[in-house]
Amino acid sequence: MKESSLPVIVGIDVSKDNLDVYFNSENQHQRIPYKEDALHNLANRITKMNQPTLVVMEATGGYEKKLVRCLQSHGIKCAVVNPKQLRDFARGCGKIEKNDAIDSKVIAFFGEVNQPKPLANTDENREKLKSLTSRRDQVQSLITQESNRLQQTDDQEIRKFIQQAIDLYKNQLKELDKQILNRIEADPAMSQKATILQSVKGIGPATTANLIAGLPELGSLNRQQIAKLVGLAPIVRDSGKFKGRRRICAGRSHIRRALYMATLVATRWNERIKQFYQSLLANGKPKKLALTACMRKLLTILNSMIKNNQSWKENQPTT
Repeated sequence: MKESSLPVIVGIDVSKDNLDVYFNSENQHQRIPYKEDALHNLANRITKMNQPTLVVMEATGGYEKKLVRCLQSHGIKCAVVNPKQLRDFARGCGKIEKNDAIDSKVIAFFGEVNQPKPLANTDENREKLKSLTSRRDQVQSLITQESNRLQQTDDQEIRKFIQQAIDLYKNQLKELDKQILNRIEADPAMSQKATILQSVKGIGPATTANLIAGLPELGSLNRQQIAKLVGLAPIVRDSGKFKGRRRICAGRSHIRRALYMATLVATRWNERIKQFYQSLLANGKPKKLALTACMRKLLTILNSMIKNNQSWKENQPTT
């Protein structure tokens, strides 16, 4: 790639109240308030540079979403990077010091060196579905916690309070499931994906919603890329004569959790996954490793189905 074809990088360190912005082409740092008018002024400044520009920022638990929406509305490309990846990069560059201004410069340098892939433009319908599925996971976790407390408590008055909380969360769970279903059915593209995914034994409505909301890349990547994105690709740990054990790491943990439960069901009721799982056990593989391999296999099958617009039956290999 020619140097002139590389975009100008703007690094932004995001906090609740302020943004620290570093323009690598101008070697200039700027702090602005994290407010709508300041965001639009920043977007206008970047647009007036009249050069291909990539804005790089770290994931900050959701604080970055408003910034991404604003910049994308002005046609500016954005990349959101894992914070640990940025800190490891900073240490590798000898940057032990840390403050917001330094972080913005490190982020810009990271973007210049690594050229991270820009985010797809925000889909408001998918973002809403993502929020609903995230809340559903939280409510399900709260139900489990309260149910455990109920089993451990003998005090009748306390049990009554706990049961009231469980009933409240169960009602909320029903409402969330209803809204998730309505949101998917109202979107033709999502509805088509849901039909394909739920043709697989083991993939229920909750897993389907998580995959649609949290893994929009499904069907657009190859099998190695999609496995690595979710964190199901074995990572090599070799050095010289030492051959380390392959492990999975990083990736989208919430998608792995959804796939884990789906795969547990699939190893019992989905003949293709069940046979694969049993063959791994018969070859001496530990159950945890075998289940992880089944998760990866199920994911790559789902990826192929979405890519080819095929249901489970249509995707089966011919004999």
